[in-house]
Amino acid sequence: MSTGVICSILLLLNSKNKSNKYLGLAILGFVWLNTKILLHSLNLWEIHGIGFFPNGIELAIPPLFYFYLISLIRPTFKPERNQWLHFLPFFISQSYAILVYIATMQTPIYLEKLIIANSFLFNEIKHIEEYLTIISTVIYLYIGYRHIRKYKNWLSKNNYYTEYFNHKFINVLFFSISFISIYILTNLILNFFLVNEYTWRWRLGHVFIAILVYYLGLNGYKNSDVVPKELSIKAKNNQPRSLTEDVQNTIMAKFKIAIEENKVHLDPKLNLQKLTKLIGVSETNMSNFINTVYGENFRTVINKIRIEEVKKRLLNDNQGNLSLLGIAKECGFNSEASFYRIFKASVGVTPKQFIEKHIESSKS
Repeated sequence: MSTGVICSILLLLNSKNKSNKYLGLAILGFVWLNTKILLHSLNLWEIHGIGFFPNGIELAIPPLFYFYLISLIRPTFKPERNQWLHFLPFFISQSYAILVYIATMQTPIYLEKLIIANSFLFNEIKHIEEYLTIISTVIYLYIGYRHIRKYKNWLSKNNYYTEYFNHKFINVLFFSISFISIYILTNLILNFFLVNEYTWRWRLGHVFIAILVYYLGLNGYKNSDVVPKELSIKAKNNQPRSLTEDVQNTIMAKFKIAIEENKVHLDPKLNLQKLTKLIGVSETNMSNFINTVYGENFRTVINKIRIEEVKKRLLNDNQGNLSLLGIAKECGFNSEASFYRIFKASVGVTPKQFIEKHIESSKS
């Protein structure tokens, strides 16, 4: 817990990346959530002034992570007034918890506190909040996933290499929150059948939350100085003008030289901006040229050229001990998964099947 508090404070105070401020708040939320099991495990719940301490943070964590995901793809993201409605369930829950706490503070006797809390349907309300948290988490994960997927597709179509986006961290984040949500939901269901035998399962769940806090805190602080490039996900309204035949021929000549002689496609970080600087053509004209001549976007065209390079090398016996992945990387691919996917889509068969077909045809 102390690690989570320290990392969240550092993220809130020192981070240049505004998205990490939402991450810091979410980590604090997890830490606050873990105090529930801490009060019970240390036998502090029955102490006057500590028991029934107001803690309705569960319903604030899902929207905080949603704001964090949105700010990852829009670094200048600033919630508007109506977007604070996302936290309305939390404010209601926390207000209720404060009301119960004030009411139970009227007596120092724990049994009397229980009677007062039960008059407010404390246990029933808390169970409802747990189910609402699961439902909220599922909804926000789904909405966040759609935003992230749309953003990654936009990156690909507009030729920004995806190193701008931390895939591994986001994947772990989605998986971890999904796993913890399923675990908590399973415990809630089991509670109907094992009323007095579930304490250890809840404690284990809080161990999982603690591990997630460590991961998020350390990873967030590690990247706290990384300021993502501002990318607008709005569609372009202005369509480029048609190119004259002379301009198109000039660009074609420069493009062929860049590919055939300079082998620019072997650079895994090649994008439209980098290519246009190399050959001295404006981005608008180059993009228009690619769309007009090839009928596809820049990334698709470059990947097809890379696939042709891979095919040549696969059929070349002088490649030594290079693996398929080694050849793919030399040809400009920086991801094994994307290489196999693009190769199959372009050629119709996998690289191994392509080699086998070549061997069979050479024997016949």
